[in-house]
Amino acid sequence: MGLEPLAFARFRGLLQVLIPSTCASTPLRRPTLMHHGGMSDGLHSGFERFHFRPRYKLEVDPEFPGDGQWGCPVFGFDRDGRIMERFASRWGAPLTVRVQAPSQVWVGMFAAGGLGGLRGVFACPSPSGLCAVVDGEAYLVEVDHPERGAFIAQDQVGRAVAVIGADLLLLVRLIDIVAIGTSGIAWRSPRLVVDDLEVIEARAEAISVTGDLLGSRPTIRLDPSSGAVVDGPRLGPP
Repeated sequence: MGLEPLAFARFRGLLQVLIPSTCASTPLRRPTLMHHGGMSDGLHSGFERFHFRPRYKLEVDPEFPGDGQWGCPVFGFDRDGRIMERFASRWGAPLTVRVQAPSQVWVGMFAAGGLGGLRGVFACPSPSGLCAVVDGEAYLVEVDHPERGAFIAQDQVGRAVAVIGADLLLLVRLIDIVAIGTSGIAWRSPRLVVDDLEVIEARAEAISVTGDLLGSRPTIRLDPSSGAVVDGPRLGPP
C-alpha cells in the first residue's frame, strides 16, 4: 500500500529520500480554519491561509508514493534550513508538503526535532512565502525558489497568530514573539513574560498579550510596527 513506506519511516523515526526530478497535480485538501480567524496552536492538518493571499496551492502530508518516486522535484530541508542531497529526519516524522507554485510543482520535506508543540503550514504576508512549523521549528521558504533552502525564523514556537488588518504573522513562544512581514522578519520582541505567553488579541491597532510575570498575569500591549511594549510592565529596558 502507498502509505506503508511512510508508516514504516515514522515507526523508525528516519526517512531517507533521493532527490528525483517533474510532477502532476493532485486534488488539494481544504484548509483548516482556526478560531478567532487569526490564531493557531497545537497539532493540526491542512494549510492555514489566515487573511493572507498566497499565490500558490499546497497539500499537507500527501500520500507517500508506493514506489518512492514523487514524479517532481523533491527538496529535503534540514533543521538549519539547508537542502540535503539525501534527506533524513532522525528525530521523528517529517512534515511533507506538495506545493503548486506559479513557476513549478515540488515536494518539500521538513525535518522534525524541534522543541515546541506547534506543527502546521501557514501562509505568510508575502504571497510567495510559506511558513512550515515542525515541532516548533519555523521554516520560511520562497515557493518559487525552494532550491535556495529555508530560513529558520524561530524555534520553540507554540502558536501562529495573524494580525488582523496588518501584514504580520506572529510566531509565539513561551516568552517572546517574532513577527513575519512581507519581506521576512519584521521584528523580534523583547522577553515579555517569565513563562506561558498568550496572545489575547492581535489587530493593526495593537497586540495584546498576557502571561506569567512573577505570579501575576498582566495585560501587555505591543506596538504592531515594532514589537515594543507600549503599555504594561516590562521585564527589561524599553
